[in-house]
Amino acid sequence: MDNSFIKVMLAFFAAIALFGCNNDLGSNNTTTNGSSSIINSLALQMILNNTVNSEEAKNEYITGIPLTFQCNGFNDNQPVSLSAGKMSSKANSPDLPINAIYQIGSSTKSFIAVVALQLEAQGYFGNNGLDSTIGEVLGNPVSSSTWNASWNQISLRRLLNMTSGIPDYTNYSLEEYAKNPEYYFSSDELIQTVVDKPATFSPGEGWHYSNTNYVIMNKIISYVTNSTIKEQITTRIINKLGLDHTYYVENLSLNAITDVTQKSLLMSGYYGIKESGLFPPGTDVSLYSLSYFNAAGSIISDTLDMNKYMHALFSKKNGLLEPVQLKELTDMVATEDFNGHMAGQPITSVTEVSTKEGIGLGYGLGVMEFFIKLPDNRNFTMYSHGGTVFGFNSNWIYVPEKQAFISYVVNSYSKNRDTLKSLEAKLYEKIANNCTSTYMPDK
Repeated sequence: MDNSFIKVMLAFFAAIALFGCNNDLGSNNTTTNGSSSIINSLALQMILNNTVNSEEAKNEYITGIPLTFQCNGFNDNQPVSLSAGKMSSKANSPDLPINAIYQIGSSTKSFIAVVALQLEAQGYFGNNGLDSTIGEVLGNPVSSSTWNASWNQISLRRLLNMTSGIPDYTNYSLEEYAKNPEYYFSSDELIQTVVDKPATFSPGEGWHYSNTNYVIMNKIISYVTNSTIKEQITTRIINKLGLDHTYYVENLSLNAITDVTQKSLLMSGYYGIKESGLFPPGTDVSLYSLSYFNAAGSIISDTLDMNKYMHALFSKKNGLLEPVQLKELTDMVATEDFNGHMAGQPITSVTEVSTKEGIGLGYGLGVMEFFIKLPDNRNFTMYSHGGTVFGFNSNWIYVPEKQAFISYVVNSYSKNRDTLKSLEAKLYEKIANNCTSTYMPDK
């Protein structure tokens, strides 16, 4: 070992002492072959430490940030899992471990899409697959207090890519949840909220982010499989990939964690809105019911499992999806009008930055496509789907060009998302600076 490497090591451990690194960079989740790997890992750690200790983070009640980062040309192409901060705001809170469990929110939607695509490949929806209508699959249910018969003509694909026009139940019932956040909401109760509400647009004539679409997909998947969405996700994805810190939560997160040794890994999550919000600012909502989010956002996981999931999601060999279904997953529609494209219409590429906060210009089946442009005009496209619930803002990112896989979360819900946006800007720069454009072979 040469002197320059020793100096790097000394600087590395001195920085750990100074900034309070919470994880072992020499663990199985990180390899440190050479000084450049250590420098890059240290730079990532410093980004997390500086972010969690920022004034913005404190103002948003953020206490901890876990992250897993992997790409070509970085750390010998092996994942780096890091963490900064604390599990909670309590005075005696332990340091945040790299395998802290958090609510992934709407990132759940890609899991639902995977199950639907697998069922399509197995013929569960008939010859027309996801282009079958809801009525064809469910037997044309009549209008009732929990169903609108006009929805029967909408295809399953339009549910998954948000072109159904069905209103979003969260626009009408948030106050009901806030009144009793430990209450169990059934799928029918959530659907009932919008059953008599006017359509946002005629099916296929626009694009609107509606969580109701995925609650209805929950009912459809449960109906055709004669099981629950939890059973389908657990069997088809969680168990298959060995995601041992990932759970679909039907009601309370602590009850869903079946491994009792993992219950202490559940992060606190804070409601960070100070202006007349649903809860008092700084409320820890991590133990509230996730039934309100249903199949639109009820999974809990850690960044290491999310890294495994992304690899399997986008792998063309021995992944979660057959090539035909993987193409369907990433066939995009426009989320807004741009360059002659109308919202809701198919697009072949995303070449502009979206005007919508946290929304890519392209939406596939539970997956978004973003065009990222750095201040120096470097750019790349990525697949992603953020997850926002009342105590967490999370995201996963996949950049095909650089084979970059990144998952992370801040444990707060804030409208301005200043801390998350600042963190993401640094991560995008990290991708551009440190990740090469050589594809790794499919595995």
